[in-house]
Amino acid sequence: MLQFTSSIILTKRLISSVLEQSHMDPEPKDVMVLEAIARGQNSETKIAKSTKLTAFEIASIVERLILRGLVERTEKKGLFGTKTILKITNKGMQDLQARKYELGERWQKMVLVVKQGDKKQFEQMVETNRSWLPAMIFIGVIDMMLWMSMLSMMGMTMHSTMPEGYTDAGQADAGQADAGSDFGDLGDIGF
Repeated sequence: MLQFTSSIILTKRLISSVLEQSHMDPEPKDVMVLEAIARGQNSETKIAKSTKLTAFEIASIVERLILRGLVERTEKKGLFGTKTILKITNKGMQDLQARKYELGERWQKMVLVVKQGDKKQFEQMVETNRSWLPAMIFIGVIDMMLWMSMLSMMGMTMHSTMPEGYTDAGQADAGQADAGSDFGDLGDIGF
């Protein structure tokens, strides 16, 4: 009986370990949401605006981050009703810093490959990191001026390096950038 009980305990520990390891490699979008919360964007609406992710994606990612103990959700009562506030935990901040370090290492390797002029290896690295590139840009690991120069030197475009369905945050707001710039007919102003 004792052997059976210890076997159950060992199995539980193994399952727990596997579950923890499965959570150790977050999706790129998880890292983007975690970064947004760390920057003080404490509501799902604010996170959606800055990351350009859908409300459904944000909601599921936030739930996943809460389950992993990386984010806390609190309710705050105010004049206009209850407001949900998201806050990154210490564990979440440590996880984010570790991920930033790892992505920074990947970025430095890509820069080195470009300096060596190895287009084939650069293309392989871009392909390997394709799903992470938007997150690397969002969290500030990639220097955009250097990135654009690297792509140009290697004969590549930004669009060719991004995952399918990615839209640049700047592109999404481009249609609103000139709102209010039409002054209409100002008449003769003496020029």
